[in-house]
Amino acid sequence: MAEVKFDDIRLFLCDPRVQVRSSLRMALNDAGMKNGNIWEGGDMDAITDAVSDPNGPDIVICDVTENTEEACQTFSAIRHNELGTNPFICIIGVAWSPKQALVTKVMSSGADVLVAAPISPSLILDRIEALVHSRKPFVVTSDYIGPDRRFLDDRESDIELVDVPNSLRAKALGEYDAARLKSEIAAARADINGQKIERQAFQVSYLADNILEGFQAGDLSNAGQKLGELRNVTNDLKMRAFSAGEKDLEELCIPLRTVVQSLIDSRGKFSKKDLSLLAQLSMAVRAAVRPGADSSALARDINKTVLTASAAG
Repeated sequence: MAEVKFDDIRLFLCDPRVQVRSSLRMALNDAGMKNGNIWEGGDMDAITDAVSDPNGPDIVICDVTENTEEACQTFSAIRHNELGTNPFICIIGVAWSPKQALVTKVMSSGADVLVAAPISPSLILDRIEALVHSRKPFVVTSDYIGPDRRFLDDRESDIELVDVPNSLRAKALGEYDAARLKSEIAAARADINGQKIERQAFQVSYLADNILEGFQAGDLSNAGQKLGELRNVTNDLKMRAFSAGEKDLEELCIPLRTVVQSLIDSRGKFSKKDLSLLAQLSMAVRAAVRPGADSSALARDINKTVLTASAAG
């Protein structure tokens, strides 16, 4: 196994306790990491600033004990390419006496590793080396982007894993090339965006079917929550379709969002027209992402029908 070199690695330490940061900094210095490559701060704003820098960190080590929710939102935003310049930086969370709820939240945010405090410098160095030599590939679902932690028996064969760029590994092994890394990040972003589009399209169909089935059964107890989820998924899908240049799909999201908002505003007094439009639009979204030569044409035909019905209504 190749020796890990810390000279060029850029690292960000986020912990409200100055003494903890100082202790880790000294250990990292002793391991060979340059003092100028170690950034630090005490809150999430500091992480936001660091990862937004074009020459940002290769790895973030962050205490998640006091501000768990904010930390998890930050990690998720990084993974979903909503924050920073590299959604694939390595992330280590640190927690004092982590309970199961906290562990679940942090792992669901896309962090690579969660370790229990108090931490020894040697443990952190071991975790960094593990992320260099054996980082897990990423998996994409409707609400998660991050390391795949499923057991082999739980993995669905149709979900593609992504070996994401790892600047930490490249620098640690002396293989770093800025231009190549930039190209690899762009390619991985496009791959993940395409997978995310497929997952979100399925989620649109799933949520719409649940809402329609609930209405038919006379049970609207969860309709408000599902409509809120559907609105969020549709907004995300529209943004990703635009990024991928999928114009048909992007245009479908506009009337879908309008119909969903109309149903939300009706407070359970759903009109048959809106429900019919919801059924047709969810079908069109699924058609737009299905492989096959006729899928785009089918989506356009449904979109025309929906727009005509909406204008006439």
